[in-house]
Amino acid sequence: MNSKLGFEESDRILIINADDFGITEGTNEAILELFKLAAITSTSIMIPCPSARAVLNSVEITTMEHAGIHLTLTSEEKQGLKPVYQEDTLHSLVNSDFEFFTDIAYIESNADLNEVMLELEAQINYAISRGLDPTHLDSHAGSIMGLYTGRDFLEVALDLCYKYQLPLNLPRRIVVQPFINEVQRERFTQVITAAERRGILLIDDMISLPYCQSTNANYDTVKAQFITTIENLKPGITQLTVHPSKITEELKGITSCYLEREIEFRLLCDLDIMLLFKKENIKLVSWKDVRDLQRCSF
Repeated sequence: MNSKLGFEESDRILIINADDFGITEGTNEAILELFKLAAITSTSIMIPCPSARAVLNSVEITTMEHAGIHLTLTSEEKQGLKPVYQEDTLHSLVNSDFEFFTDIAYIESNADLNEVMLELEAQINYAISRGLDPTHLDSHAGSIMGLYTGRDFLEVALDLCYKYQLPLNLPRRIVVQPFINEVQRERFTQVITAAERRGILLIDDMISLPYCQSTNANYDTVKAQFITTIENLKPGITQLTVHPSKITEELKGITSCYLEREIEFRLLCDLDIMLLFKKENIKLVSWKDVRDLQRCSF
Protein backbone atom coordinates (compact mmCIF):
# COMPACT_ATOMS: atom_id res chain seq x y z
CA MET A 1 0.00 0.00 0.00
CA ASN A 2 3.01 2.32 0.44
CA SER A 3 3.31 3.02 -3.27
CA LYS A 4 -0.42 3.61 -3.70
CA LEU A 5 -0.16 6.34 -1.06
CA GLY A 6 2.79 7.87 -2.87
CA PHE A 7 5.60 6.49 -0.72
CA GLU A 8 8.55 4.17 -1.23
CA GLU A 9 8.21 0.55 -0.10
CA SER A 10 11.03 1.16 2.39
CA ASP A 11 9.30 4.15 4.00
CA ARG A 12 8.10 3.97 7.58
CA ILE A 13 4.56 5.33 7.64
CA LEU A 14 2.71 6.07 10.86
CA ILE A 15 -0.91 6.62 11.83
CA ILE A 16 -1.08 8.17 15.30
CA ASN A 17 -4.51 7.07 16.52
CA ALA A 18 -6.06 8.25 19.77
CA ASP A 19 -8.32 5.51 21.09
CA ASP A 20 -11.34 5.91 23.37
CA PHE A 21 -12.58 9.26 22.08
CA GLY A 22 -15.78 9.79 24.05
CA ILE A 23 -14.93 7.79 27.15
CA THR A 24 -14.76 10.97 29.30
CA GLU A 25 -15.01 14.71 28.73
CA GLY A 26 -11.33 15.04 29.71
CA THR A 27 -10.43 12.55 27.00
CA ASN A 28 -12.43 14.53 24.45
CA GLU A 29 -10.66 17.75 25.43
CA ALA A 30 -7.23 16.12 25.15
CA ILE A 31 -7.90 14.59 21.74
CA LEU A 32 -9.40 17.75 20.27
CA GLU A 33 -6.40 19.71 21.56
CA LEU A 34 -3.99 17.18 20.01
CA PHE A 35 -5.74 17.51 16.66
CA LYS A 36 -5.26 21.28 16.80
CA LEU A 37 -1.56 20.72 17.47
CA ALA A 38 -1.36 18.18 14.60
CA ALA A 39 0.07 15.80 17.22
CA ILE A 40 -2.26 12.96 16.21
CA THR A 41 -3.60 11.98 12.81
CA SER A 42 -6.69 9.91 13.71
CA THR A 43 -9.02 8.92 16.50
CA SER A 44 -11.56 6.18 17.28
CA ILE A 45 -14.83 7.10 18.97
CA MET A 46 -16.68 4.91 21.48
CA ILE A 47 -20.29 5.53 20.47
CA PRO A 48 -21.98 3.93 23.55
CA CYS A 49 -20.24 6.33 25.96
CA PRO A 50 -22.30 9.33 27.21
CA SER A 51 -19.44 11.73 26.45
CA ALA A 52 -19.28 10.38 22.91
CA ARG A 53 -22.96 11.19 22.42
CA ALA A 54 -22.30 14.70 23.73
CA VAL A 55 -19.46 15.38 21.32
CA LEU A 56 -21.35 13.83 18.40
CA ASN A 57 -24.18 16.26 19.07
CA SER A 58 -21.80 19.23 19.03
CA VAL A 59 -21.13 21.39 16.03
CA GLU A 60 -17.41 20.61 16.10
CA ILE A 61 -17.74 16.86 15.47
CA THR A 62 -19.46 17.41 12.13
CA THR A 63 -16.28 19.02 10.82
CA MET A 64 -14.00 16.21 12.04
CA GLU A 65 -12.50 14.30 9.15
CA HIS A 66 -10.33 11.83 11.04
CA ALA A 67 -12.60 9.83 13.35
CA GLY A 68 -13.27 6.11 13.01
CA ILE A 69 -15.56 3.86 15.06
CA HIS A 70 -14.14 2.14 18.13
CA LEU A 71 -16.55 -0.81 18.00
CA THR A 72 -17.61 -1.43 21.58
CA LEU A 73 -19.14 -4.58 23.06
CA THR A 74 -17.92 -4.28 26.65
CA SER A 75 -18.47 -2.09 29.67
CA GLU A 76 -15.59 -0.66 31.64
CA GLU A 77 -15.01 -2.18 35.07
CA LYS A 78 -16.36 0.98 36.72
CA GLN A 79 -18.46 2.34 33.86
CA GLY A 80 -21.49 0.44 32.63
CA LEU A 81 -22.29 1.05 28.96
CA LYS A 82 -25.59 0.34 27.23
CA PRO A 83 -26.07 -0.75 23.62
CA VAL A 84 -26.83 1.83 20.97
CA TYR A 85 -29.32 -0.51 19.30
CA GLN A 86 -32.70 0.12 20.95
CA GLU A 87 -35.28 -1.67 18.82
CA ASP A 88 -35.09 -4.80 20.94
CA THR A 89 -33.10 -6.18 23.87
CA LEU A 90 -29.83 -7.78 22.82
CA HIS A 91 -30.05 -10.53 25.42
CA SER A 92 -26.71 -12.18 24.65
CA LEU A 93 -24.81 -8.89 25.00
CA VAL A 94 -26.22 -7.39 28.20
CA ASN A 95 -26.58 -8.18 31.89
CA SER A 96 -29.60 -7.70 34.14
CA ASP A 97 -28.99 -3.94 34.14
CA PHE A 98 -29.12 -3.97 30.32
CA GLU A 99 -25.45 -3.00 30.18
CA PHE A 100 -22.65 -4.71 28.28
CA PHE A 101 -20.75 -7.38 30.18
CA THR A 102 -17.20 -6.56 31.26
CA ASP A 103 -15.78 -10.05 30.62
CA ILE A 104 -14.57 -10.31 27.01
CA ALA A 105 -14.16 -14.08 27.21
CA TYR A 106 -17.82 -14.37 28.22
CA ILE A 107 -18.86 -12.20 25.28
CA GLU A 108 -16.79 -14.24 22.83
CA SER A 109 -18.36 -17.46 24.08
CA ASN A 110 -21.98 -16.33 24.37
CA ALA A 111 -22.72 -13.44 22.03
CA ASP A 112 -25.24 -14.09 19.26
CA LEU A 113 -23.69 -13.13 15.90
CA ASN A 114 -26.88 -11.46 14.68
CA GLU A 115 -27.04 -9.35 17.83
CA VAL A 116 -23.37 -8.41 17.42
CA MET A 117 -24.11 -7.26 13.87
CA LEU A 118 -27.16 -5.24 14.98
CA GLU A 119 -25.22 -3.44 17.70
CA LEU A 120 -22.07 -2.72 15.75
CA GLU A 121 -23.99 -1.42 12.75
CA ALA A 122 -26.10 0.74 15.07
CA GLN A 123 -22.92 2.34 16.38
CA ILE A 124 -21.76 3.15 12.85
CA ASN A 125 -25.16 4.50 11.82
CA TYR A 126 -25.48 6.65 14.93
CA ALA A 127 -22.21 8.38 14.05
CA ILE A 128 -23.26 8.82 10.42
CA SER A 129 -26.64 10.25 11.51
CA ARG A 130 -24.76 12.95 13.42
CA GLY A 131 -22.75 13.99 10.37
CA LEU A 132 -19.63 11.89 10.84
CA ASP A 133 -18.11 10.07 7.86
CA PRO A 134 -16.12 7.31 9.65
CA THR A 135 -12.57 6.67 8.54
CA HIS A 136 -12.15 3.07 9.74
CA LEU A 137 -13.32 0.38 12.13
CA ASP A 138 -11.41 -0.99 15.09
CA SER A 139 -12.47 -2.54 18.37
CA HIS A 140 -12.39 -1.47 21.98
CA ALA A 141 -10.37 -3.88 24.13
CA GLY A 142 -10.03 -6.19 21.12
CA SER A 143 -13.55 -7.47 21.73
CA ILE A 144 -14.08 -8.59 18.11
CA MET A 145 -10.70 -10.31 17.78
CA GLY A 146 -11.23 -13.65 19.54
CA LEU A 147 -8.05 -13.31 21.57
CA TYR A 148 -9.49 -14.96 24.69
CA THR A 149 -11.43 -18.01 23.49
CA GLY A 150 -10.68 -18.06 19.76
CA ARG A 151 -14.27 -17.16 18.79
CA ASP A 152 -14.10 -13.83 16.97
CA PHE A 153 -16.53 -11.46 15.26
CA LEU A 154 -14.22 -10.53 12.42
CA GLU A 155 -16.58 -11.73 9.69
CA VAL A 156 -19.16 -9.28 11.04
CA ALA A 157 -16.54 -6.53 10.94
CA LEU A 158 -15.58 -7.43 7.35
CA ASP A 159 -19.22 -7.29 6.27
CA LEU A 160 -19.56 -3.83 7.82
CA CYS A 161 -16.29 -2.66 6.28
CA TYR A 162 -17.47 -3.80 2.87
CA LYS A 163 -20.91 -2.22 3.26
CA TYR A 164 -19.60 1.16 4.42
CA GLN A 165 -16.36 1.04 2.39
CA LEU A 166 -14.09 1.30 5.42
CA PRO A 167 -10.66 -0.17 6.21
CA LEU A 168 -10.28 -2.43 9.25
CA ASN A 169 -7.63 -2.12 11.92
CA LEU A 170 -6.40 -5.69 11.67
CA PRO A 171 -2.61 -5.40 11.19
CA ARG A 172 -1.10 -8.00 8.90
CA ARG A 173 1.80 -8.64 11.26
CA ILE A 174 -0.56 -9.93 13.91
CA VAL A 175 0.18 -13.38 12.48
CA VAL A 176 3.78 -13.19 13.75
CA GLN A 177 2.96 -11.93 17.23
CA PRO A 178 4.08 -14.20 20.08
CA PHE A 179 0.86 -13.75 22.05
CA ILE A 180 -1.28 -15.71 19.58
CA ASN A 181 -1.40 -19.48 19.18
CA GLU A 182 -1.34 -21.54 15.99
CA VAL A 183 -5.12 -21.79 15.73
CA GLN A 184 -5.43 -18.01 16.03
CA ARG A 185 -2.60 -17.53 13.54
CA GLU A 186 -4.44 -19.63 10.97
CA ARG A 187 -7.68 -17.79 11.66
CA PHE A 188 -6.12 -14.34 11.25
CA THR A 189 -4.48 -15.49 8.03
CA GLN A 190 -7.91 -16.53 6.72
CA VAL A 191 -9.46 -13.19 7.66
CA ILE A 192 -6.61 -11.21 6.10
CA THR A 193 -7.05 -13.18 2.88
CA ALA A 194 -10.81 -12.57 2.97
CA ALA A 195 -10.26 -8.85 3.46
CA GLU A 196 -7.90 -8.72 0.48
CA ARG A 197 -10.40 -10.59 -1.66
CA ARG A 198 -13.12 -8.07 -0.79
CA GLY A 199 -10.94 -5.00 -1.32
CA ILE A 200 -10.83 -4.06 2.37
CA LEU A 201 -7.52 -2.37 3.15
CA LEU A 202 -5.43 -3.39 6.16
CA ILE A 203 -2.33 -1.80 7.64
CA ASP A 204 0.90 -3.67 8.33
CA ASP A 205 1.49 -3.30 12.05
CA MET A 206 0.30 -1.80 15.32
CA ILE A 207 2.40 -0.58 18.23
CA SER A 208 1.69 0.97 21.61
CA LEU A 209 3.34 1.86 24.87
CA PRO A 210 3.14 -0.53 27.82
CA TYR A 211 -0.25 0.38 29.23
CA CYS A 212 -1.83 0.03 32.65
CA GLN A 213 1.12 -1.84 34.15
CA SER A 214 1.91 0.54 36.98
CA THR A 215 0.04 3.18 38.93
CA ASN A 216 3.42 4.89 39.50
CA ALA A 217 4.16 5.60 35.84
CA ASN A 218 7.16 7.88 35.39
CA TYR A 219 7.15 10.39 32.53
CA ASP A 220 10.85 10.15 31.69
CA THR A 221 10.76 6.35 31.70
CA VAL A 222 7.73 6.23 29.43
CA LYS A 223 9.27 8.88 27.15
CA ALA A 224 12.40 6.78 26.74
CA GLN A 225 10.26 3.75 25.87
CA PHE A 226 8.33 5.86 23.37
CA ILE A 227 11.50 7.05 21.65
CA THR A 228 12.86 3.50 21.39
CA THR A 229 9.54 2.28 19.97
CA ILE A 230 9.58 4.92 17.23
CA GLU A 231 13.25 4.38 16.42
CA ASN A 232 12.53 0.66 15.87
CA LEU A 233 9.54 1.24 13.60
CA LYS A 234 9.46 -1.12 10.62
CA PRO A 235 8.76 -0.23 6.97
CA GLY A 236 5.11 -0.20 5.98
CA ILE A 237 2.05 1.39 7.55
CA THR A 238 1.87 1.14 11.34
CA GLN A 239 -0.69 2.45 13.80
CA LEU A 240 0.64 3.94 17.01
CA THR A 241 -2.20 3.40 19.47
CA VAL A 242 -2.43 5.94 22.27
CA HIS A 243 -5.02 6.69 24.97
CA PRO A 244 -4.49 10.39 25.73
CA SER A 245 -6.60 12.14 28.33
CA LYS A 246 -6.61 14.92 30.83
CA ILE A 247 -6.97 13.68 34.38
CA THR A 248 -10.43 14.31 35.78
CA GLU A 249 -12.44 12.81 38.61
CA GLU A 250 -14.55 11.14 35.94
CA LEU A 251 -11.46 9.43 34.50
CA LYS A 252 -10.28 8.36 37.95
CA GLY A 253 -13.72 6.90 38.54
CA ILE A 254 -13.55 4.51 35.59
CA THR A 255 -9.89 3.45 35.41
CA SER A 256 -6.88 3.06 37.66
CA CYS A 257 -4.67 3.81 34.64
CA TYR A 258 -5.36 7.52 34.51
CA LEU A 259 -1.70 8.46 35.03
CA GLU A 260 -0.64 6.58 31.91
CA ARG A 261 -3.35 8.30 29.87
CA GLU A 262 -2.23 11.72 31.05
CA ILE A 263 1.42 10.87 30.34
CA GLU A 264 0.53 9.85 26.78
CA PHE A 265 -1.23 13.19 26.32
CA ARG A 266 1.85 15.07 27.57
CA LEU A 267 4.16 12.96 25.39
CA LEU A 268 2.29 13.84 22.23
CA CYS A 269 2.63 17.53 23.13
CA ASP A 270 6.35 17.13 23.84
CA LEU A 271 8.53 19.02 21.33
CA ASP A 272 11.17 16.27 21.53
CA ILE A 273 8.61 13.73 20.33
CA MET A 274 7.36 15.98 17.54
CA LEU A 275 10.94 16.46 16.35
CA LEU A 276 11.62 12.72 16.67
CA PHE A 277 9.23 11.90 13.82
CA LYS A 278 11.12 14.34 11.56
CA LYS A 279 14.53 13.09 12.71
CA GLU A 280 13.55 9.48 11.98
CA ASN A 281 11.96 10.49 8.66
CA ILE A 282 8.64 8.98 9.71
CA LYS A 283 5.85 9.73 7.26
CA LEU A 284 2.58 10.61 9.00
CA VAL A 285 -0.76 9.67 7.45
CA SER A 286 -4.29 9.15 8.72
CA TRP A 287 -6.94 6.47 8.48
CA LYS A 288 -8.80 8.88 6.19
CA ASP A 289 -5.97 8.52 3.67
CA VAL A 290 -6.37 4.73 3.77
CA ARG A 291 -10.17 4.93 3.57
CA ASP A 292 -10.08 7.30 0.60
CA LEU A 293 -7.65 4.98 -1.20
CA GLN A 294 -9.99 2.04 -0.57
CA ARG A 295 -13.03 3.93 -1.82
CA CYS A 296 -11.21 4.82 -5.02
CA SER A 297 -10.82 1.10 -5.65
CA PHE A 298 -14.44 0.08 -4.98
